[in-house]
Amino acid sequence: MADQQVAAIAAQYDDEATAKTDFAEVAAHFKDSDHKHESFDAALIRRGLGGELTVVERELSGHHSARTGLGVGLATGLAVALFPAVALGGALVVAGGSGAGIGAIAGHLARKSPSKDLEAISETLDAGSAGIVVVVDPADADEVAALLSKAARVTTKDLAVDRDELDDEVDEAYE
Repeated sequence: MADQQVAAIAAQYDDEATAKTDFAEVAAHFKDSDHKHESFDAALIRRGLGGELTVVERELSGHHSARTGLGVGLATGLAVALFPAVALGGALVVAGGSGAGIGAIAGHLARKSPSKDLEAISETLDAGSAGIVVVVDPADADEVAALLSKAARVTTKDLAVDRDELDDEVDEAYE
């Protein structure tokens, strides 16, 4: 399968409670009957003053490939690609280290995407803030970005993903 474009949206918030409100709105949007067949993947994150990143909550639609990341998703993989280490479910995940499937997703996104686009997304999420990372079809990007109304800053970039290749890379990571 050839590369497919996805829209990666990063939103920064001054506090986690405000980010959680917008995160719930995005999740509800995709659970709505008019949108539930559209694919999306979202992660609510917290970035500490030292730069460490914690994935607080995740949402993904069933429309994404069932194998991709074994349910971890592109948004979490993107967070790992952007930052050196991410705490997920109480465990530290490092790209190329623990969390093999997440590392495979991070590597795939880093390899397929221009570094300037990944850098622009990472610069949206300052230390000491909360944020949301959403991966959606590019046709849905403007509508989703509008739902992030309480964000202090929003960045949207188109990234490339080859879902078949990604699934194979995740499978290989777990062998």
